[in-house]
Amino acid sequence: MVSATKTAEKHGNTKYYINSAICLIIMFGFGYLPPVAPITTLGMQILGIFLGMVYGWIFVEIAWPSLAGLVALTQIGYMSAADVLKASFGESNVVLMFFIFIFCGTFAHYGLSRIIAVWSITRKAVLGRPWVFTFVFLMVMAFLGGVTSATPTIVIGWSLAYVISEQCGFKKGDSYPLILIFGTALIAQLGDCIIPFKSIPLLVMGVYESLAGSPIPLGSYMLIVILATMLCIIAYLFIANLIFRPDMKSLKELNAETLMGEDGIQMNKVQKITLLFLILLMVMMLLPGFFPSSTFPLIVFLKKLGSTGICILLVGLMCLMRVDGAPIINFKKMVGNVEWNSILLLAAAIPVANIMSNEASGFPAALQAFISPMATNTSPFVFVILIGLVATLITNVMTNGPVGMILMAAVYAAVNSVGMNPTAAVVTVVMCVHIAVLFPSGSSTAALINGNEWIGTKNLWKIGPMACVLCWLIISVIAGVLGL
Repeated sequence: MVSATKTAEKHGNTKYYINSAICLIIMFGFGYLPPVAPITTLGMQILGIFLGMVYGWIFVEIAWPSLAGLVALTQIGYMSAADVLKASFGESNVVLMFFIFIFCGTFAHYGLSRIIAVWSITRKAVLGRPWVFTFVFLMVMAFLGGVTSATPTIVIGWSLAYVISEQCGFKKGDSYPLILIFGTALIAQLGDCIIPFKSIPLLVMGVYESLAGSPIPLGSYMLIVILATMLCIIAYLFIANLIFRPDMKSLKELNAETLMGEDGIQMNKVQKITLLFLILLMVMMLLPGFFPSSTFPLIVFLKKLGSTGICILLVGLMCLMRVDGAPIINFKKMVGNVEWNSILLLAAAIPVANIMSNEASGFPAALQAFISPMATNTSPFVFVILIGLVATLITNVMTNGPVGMILMAAVYAAVNSVGMNPTAAVVTVVMCVHIAVLFPSGSSTAALINGNEWIGTKNLWKIGPMACVLCWLIISVIAGVLGL
């Protein structure tokens, strides 16, 4: 047994170092290949760095391939080491992501996610009405996915789903818990897009904004995402009911006290203040987008601060304020909630994207030649649907961050070639790269789904592909209607 374990470890280490070597060979060696017009020598070098990082992200890990990519950028002669640091870790979206992780970590630290979830699904208007209850449950999962992230939301949602199943007498293999458990994961993934300052939305939109030099309107973004998410929940429940025909009689007698548990759902002082800061964060970040030409002093102040400054300001105030002798945010502790892989991925991606967008690389001309026929031979609406389909297909086998970054280059080229409004295509890509629920390689959520015994492989493939198709169509159509 020990020998077999050592053999497996040795095989794993060998595979790790082989993939690491391939990553570095691509990153540092690809640029020596002769360029293919219109791509220049600089274009080949930056393409090699990008492909090397993507290979490393998929087959090795996120951290060191990202750092190696930044080192490689200093060697191509286009940017100095100081410029690389400014364009990566000094970039405003990277700093914003860091402080958003601090903020969301505080929200989760005080247990607000569970309180909001339990409070929402124990209202009198919800209990005794199974489908309304299920819709509200999944809407709460979407919200929690937005204010925290998909993984902790899934853990909370599944723990509540197990309590519900136990109280109602459901067991593994029954249809209703399957619908609730799979739906929790799917909708938590989509909900991760609601707040545009989260890791993947910020990563993907940050790449586009660095290429285009202008932001996507946050008001339009959130309107599309929220409406599309609600319609996805409704469509998911409709198709799940058709496929599984669940017996939901016992849900009508669901006991709210069992769901609340011994601790209940009363919020203490620090939880109330933290929730207030969350509301304040969202309002302050969205106000300038809703009133872009306002000269009202508060709006002008928020515009000068920008999203990054607003988040830093509120985190600073939460560090300053003390409740019962302790700061709301203990900065040293909350740094432990930062997803450094996401920080490193974004920090490495943005300077690479900026160089690839420069005419000197030849990529703008190459992408325009490739994308223009697709964009010009179809309507903008059809293009949005097609780019959403591509995102959905690829993200189920490949990590969503790199997929979104790659597709942003195509979107940027299409926008330039036909002059279309970029909002629809960008939001579609951001949302569709979150429909990663089938293969474990697609996302950590997909890995959780595949390992959940209440779902099972057979049932996953009954509902999963159909759910993906429905979400893709709804997202693309809503984005096309509201964003073009």
